[in-house]
Amino acid sequence: MVGPAAWPVPSAGVVRAVVPPFDPHLLDEYQRHTKFRGVCHVFTAGIPDALAELERRGIPLDAVAELSLISRIADRFPSLRIAIDHLGGPPIGDWAHDLELAAESPQVFCKLSGLTRLQPSPRPYVRHALAVFGPQRLMFGSDWPACLPEFTWKASLAAFTQAIGAQTIEVREELLGGTAARFYGLGDKLE
Repeated sequence: MVGPAAWPVPSAGVVRAVVPPFDPHLLDEYQRHTKFRGVCHVFTAGIPDALAELERRGIPLDAVAELSLISRIADRFPSLRIAIDHLGGPPIGDWAHDLELAAESPQVFCKLSGLTRLQPSPRPYVRHALAVFGPQRLMFGSDWPACLPEFTWKASLAAFTQAIGAQTIEVREELLGGTAARFYGLGDKLE
C-alpha cells in the first residue's frame, strides 16, 4: 500500500520514495498527512526537471545519487533541501572530494545511514563527513527497515556510535536528532 494509511504510526516523520514526474495530486495527498516530511529518489539518469515541484513546495529530498550529481542538483535548485543518503556511497570514485564539493552548498545535508555495510569500518568515512559538514548538517540514519535481515537497528546504532568516537553531548544530540528535526521540520514532534 503506497498511501498515507500504510505509514508507520510510531515515527515522528516519514520520507516516501517517489519517482518523477512527481504527481502533484500524490504530493497533495502526502502533504495532507501530518507525518509526511519529504521524498526519497534514487537517481539513475540525470537530473529530473520535476525536482522544481519539490523545491516550489518546500519538500525536502533524500537523494540516493552519485555524489558528483549532488552539487549540480544544488546549483540548479538552490532552495531545495537535500539530504545525501548513505554518505553518498563511499568509497565510490573520488568520494572524499565529491563530498567536500557537495558540502559547499548550504542546503545540502548528509545522512549517516547504511554504515553497517561499510567494512571493515565506517569510521574514516564518518569522520570525513563530520569534518566537512559539521554536526549541524549531519544526521544519523538507521537504514531501518531496509537493512533487514542482515542488520538490526541496534547494529546500525552501534556502528554509528563506534564511527563517531568520543564526542560532546551537544554533538551527539545534533547527530542523533537535532539536525534531522531542523532538516525535516519536525520541531517539537520529535520524541
